[in-house]
Amino acid sequence: MHPIRTLVVAGFVLTGCIAAAPPEAAPDPALAAKLRQLSGGDACSDRIAGALTAAGITADRISDYDLAPLASGGRRNSGIRRNLQRQAWLKMAGGGSVVVQYEPSSCRIALLYARDGAVLPG
Repeated sequence: MHPIRTLVVAGFVLTGCIAAAPPEAAPDPALAAKLRQLSGGDACSDRIAGALTAAGITADRISDYDLAPLASGGRRNSGIRRNLQRQAWLKMAGGGSVVVQYEPSSCRIALLYARDGAVLPG
């Protein structure tokens, strides 16, 4: 019986770690200004800049910004989609991209990860 309880507890711990939002910090002013300019003034660009600042990414590392279409978070309630999220794909100067997934209504950052060979500092 002891191993089963351990597995259940471990499952809850892992679920909590996976669902945790990435850390945020006060956005670096240069990074925030660059994201506002590249995104065409996206209302969530300062919050995205805060997540990137917390991840150790600086303005000089970002070369382009592409906003993916809205994607459903998977829940439906009476035919109404909930948890619609956007993905900001930030091309990195050294290659690859950093993807920031967020909710456009609240600007809450859901995920931040590297793709196509990009590496997150630290």
